[in-house]
Amino acid sequence: MAFYKVSNCRFRKKQNAVRYGSRFGILFLAGVFFSIITMNPVTGFGANTTDEAMSFIPDSLISLPVGHAIVIDKTMQRLFVYHFDGVSFQRMYETGCSTGKNKGVKIRSGDARTPEGIYFPIKFFPDEDLSAIYGSMAFDLSYPNILDKKEGKNGNNIWMHGTDKPLSPYQSNGCIALENGDIKDVSQFITLNETPIIIQDYIKWAPASVRISLEEDLTSFVDRWADIVSDGGVQTLDKLYGKDSLYDKKGRDQLAIQIRTLKKYGGVINFAPKNLSLLKHDRYTVAAFQQEFTVNGRPYEAGTRRLFLKKWHNNWYIEGDIILTPEKEHQLIAVLDKTNNGYASHNDVIELVDKWVASWESGDMKGYASFYAADFKFKGMDLDDWLAYKSNIHRLNKNIRVGIRNLKISHRSAGKLIATFEQRYNSSRTSDVGTKTLYFKNIDNSWKIWKEDWRLKTAK
Repeated sequence: MAFYKVSNCRFRKKQNAVRYGSRFGILFLAGVFFSIITMNPVTGFGANTTDEAMSFIPDSLISLPVGHAIVIDKTMQRLFVYHFDGVSFQRMYETGCSTGKNKGVKIRSGDARTPEGIYFPIKFFPDEDLSAIYGSMAFDLSYPNILDKKEGKNGNNIWMHGTDKPLSPYQSNGCIALENGDIKDVSQFITLNETPIIIQDYIKWAPASVRISLEEDLTSFVDRWADIVSDGGVQTLDKLYGKDSLYDKKGRDQLAIQIRTLKKYGGVINFAPKNLSLLKHDRYTVAAFQQEFTVNGRPYEAGTRRLFLKKWHNNWYIEGDIILTPEKEHQLIAVLDKTNNGYASHNDVIELVDKWVASWESGDMKGYASFYAADFKFKGMDLDDWLAYKSNIHRLNKNIRVGIRNLKISHRSAGKLIATFEQRYNSSRTSDVGTKTLYFKNIDNSWKIWKEDWRLKTAK
């Protein structure tokens, strides 16, 4: 019996199949029969290397913009590594493996079953950290994932690892075991938290062309989700989530609210999922991507997101939603909050300037005084001197009118804003035009003028 690996799309023959013994021989015959009835182009523990066979890929592979994907067939006890070259999926490696002693889907800790689903390697263990049972290296997998937990499945320490003893089928307690040479080769294709490891009872092989229509359908759904996030529409977004969907609703809604507030103030935000991977399992599909936002032209990376999708009545919905680095999304929310507070402060100051003008025109000196900080200074005058000076001006002038144009608000430092505008002053005695600058600071959550500047342009 011959064994093959695939590297650079070519199979390399491996001459050590005898060690697998008679149990593998029986499994081989069963595999041949099973492959024939399912149109599986890979038979037994060997491989069909014809062009027709290579045109078939696991139907779990839909889109993979970067890196590699590992697909494991529990029935055939085989592991495949694929890479997407921008046009099609290419098989890069293939070898035998060994899964749990007991058949079926893992349900609970200690049942000696290998889970089935889409997982990711989350931790690497080198040889010096392992006992001999785990061989030369190991990768801890992300079992149970969010849907496993929802279904009540438990257990931990599901690893893909090597072994120091001869490999035979169904010999692990739930892990995926490989020969030490194979785990070393496979490790070159693995990136922690990125490389999907898809474990199936048996692989459903399909023509490569089949994935294209499914890719378009799923990409359209993800784009729709992203567009709604960009609009900040919480209620519309809710319609894309299943009734019992698992996700951080508080965090998701905080982001949506901040986005909606930003757009209300005239801010600009763009969001596009980057490096979208689409992976299919019998029970669900995973869309994984990096969240990239631009806020008023400045880029922000908000972490990797995974949407666990299911289809119901021909419509996709989100069954689970997780963020690998939630702190990055929290940082984006904080940026939006600060930006929105700045916008709100701008609006507050604009409103204050309008009221400041109205109180001066009407001669309401008590109201006028309320806009100033107690430590106000202007050309050697303190607040009392300033108010006395302004009161005298108002007493000597009638029909005071103040027009403002080109009002601009800018930040000076934390808790301080500057309002600059062209002021046109008219009264019964004088008229002038110049640039007025009001310096505001936040005192007990109220904006107060602590300094003024006036530069005359013309005088009449």
